[in-house]
Amino acid sequence: MENYKTGVLKLVFVFLTLPAVFCVQPGNIINPGVLTQSKSLGDCQACKLFIESFKNGLERTSRGKYEGGDAAWEEEKLKKSYKRSEMRLIDIQEGICKEKSKYSIQCHHMAEKSEEFIEEWWAQNPDESDDLFSYICIEKLQVCCPAHHYGKDCHPCPGDHSNLCSGNGKCRGDGTRKGNGTCLCDPGYGGEYCDKCSLGHYQSYADENKLLCSPCHMSCMGGCRAGTLKDCAACKPGFIFDSDEGCLDVNECDEPKRCKQEQFCMNSIGSFACFNCHSACNGCHGDGPDMCRKCANGYSKKGEFCVPEREGDFIESSEKLTMTR
Repeated sequence: MENYKTGVLKLVFVFLTLPAVFCVQPGNIINPGVLTQSKSLGDCQACKLFIESFKNGLERTSRGKYEGGDAAWEEEKLKKSYKRSEMRLIDIQEGICKEKSKYSIQCHHMAEKSEEFIEEWWAQNPDESDDLFSYICIEKLQVCCPAHHYGKDCHPCPGDHSNLCSGNGKCRGDGTRKGNGTCLCDPGYGGEYCDKCSLGHYQSYADENKLLCSPCHMSCMGGCRAGTLKDCAACKPGFIFDSDEGCLDVNECDEPKRCKQEQFCMNSIGSFACFNCHSACNGCHGDGPDMCRKCANGYSKKGEFCVPEREGDFIESSEKLTMTR
């Protein structure tokens, strides 16, 4: 009876461990890049990647597979037959999307959707047919639009197509089946057609074809008429207006007790910061043991420095100060 129980237990152990035994494979079996691919790639961009990969395949196979001809005329004949052959199409398709590793899933997805239309295009003479991108991505799959068109029905972007959004922005959805055709202005520009300067910028150049907007001085608040601190409409916090100089930096550190007792104040343009005093100090007006208002417990004045009252500590502290300055 005991042998029977032992045999059953062994059999159960074998069945429990079989999946683990048979699933173990040497090396990586999952491509981590596939699991972490970006999901932000739109259908139109994925189609462009596929078309680019297919054109790379056309270039890669352009020399053909016609080695071994007995004469120049035979080699040329083989070359022509390979150029339009199903074999060449297969050669191209075998390499599709391999160079697009970052977005290989999206690229292969478009390749699958395009398979029927690629075969139709291949049946024509590509040298005389429509552009491959237009044929596949715009006409057949309908995931893209012609340049300067947008939306589900590929409406034309409003405005002058030779100078969309005054050259200072782009049409939302341009070339895709998305967007609303309004102007997305570059930083510094605004208005329906990006033909105005946005708040915080001023018109530094303009002619019939071009508007250039430049940023106001960093001290300005609420706009400016030009780029200096004298041209601000108002001053940002941390600056004060002077009738002769314009918006001048305020030294906040001039104010007593701006920082805590064991800190010192460091002014910066438009602001300030508080830093801890050196450990040798009991209050300070700068960084280091030579900037103490008083010496901390265990330290005493020696010249301009607060130094440890033990000589050995003084030597070590002096060496550290020298190395850090």
